[in-house]
Amino acid sequence: MLDSTKKLPFSGCATALVTPFKNGEIDLDAFTRLVEGQISAGVSALVVCGTTGEAPTLTETERHKLICRAVEISGGRVPIIAGTGGPCTDKMLRTSWSARDAGADALLIVNPYYNKGTDDGIVRSFYAAASLGPPVILYNVPSRTGSDMSPALVARLAEHHNIVAIKEASTVSRISELLAADSCDLHVYSGNDGDALPAISMGARGVVSVVSNLFPELWVRLCKECETGNFALCRRIHLLALPLIRALFAETSPSPVKYLCERAGICSSEVRLPLGDISEKLKKTLEIEYDRVHSAQTAVLLN
Repeated sequence: MLDSTKKLPFSGCATALVTPFKNGEIDLDAFTRLVEGQISAGVSALVVCGTTGEAPTLTETERHKLICRAVEISGGRVPIIAGTGGPCTDKMLRTSWSARDAGADALLIVNPYYNKGTDDGIVRSFYAAASLGPPVILYNVPSRTGSDMSPALVARLAEHHNIVAIKEASTVSRISELLAADSCDLHVYSGNDGDALPAISMGARGVVSVVSNLFPELWVRLCKECETGNFALCRRIHLLALPLIRALFAETSPSPVKYLCERAGICSSEVRLPLGDISEKLKKTLEIEYDRVHSAQTAVLLN
């Protein structure tokens, strides 16, 4: 719904952080620089251990370490949202408990994949997570999970007072449906960079972004200008970044964004199997589009 009665986790741009690796291990030094750089750029929140952070490949110890470090660096400056979802409810609850103890401000929980679950089972699982303390943000991403969190199921989940928002990564049409549903008392975020402008213009509260790993200032500006109604500048930013956004998802994410993170000096492009190197053709496209956005960014931000 457009005006949820629940506490708002964040408004604007939240970056879904990549997880830097070095020789198979987490690179905490690069992660520290990444988190500090994002906060300095003005992002509204940070998502740690999400899809872009290669969460399924992380051990529980690694997840806890990353969340603790992000919380420590933030020092309350921005909310830290921990991805804790998965196909096994017991493991999801352990991970959520650990994230709470690490100081996470909210939990981002994806609809169960592979072991998809019934609606009743999903409701019981999410209600159990919501009882742990931190507010819960639902995450619907059918392209990843092979299952769709229907508006009817979302409305049932929204009945819990501590389930406060949804990151919707299916279609703009679904976002508009959720915003129009009076029975769905949740804040809505776009889960796709390419949908951020239309989603926020309709009433979504922000975006969980991948491209902001590379261009946080640009995506922060898009969200702010959209909220104030400066749609001419928003369209300019959207159209500037759209070819890059499409390239970032031309092959399985986050391999493309990590390739550009290395090129930008943020962290290594290393990913964990079963992810692998991207094609040479895509590398060239990414370089062209990154350079184009980078060269135009200053002029856009000076508007």
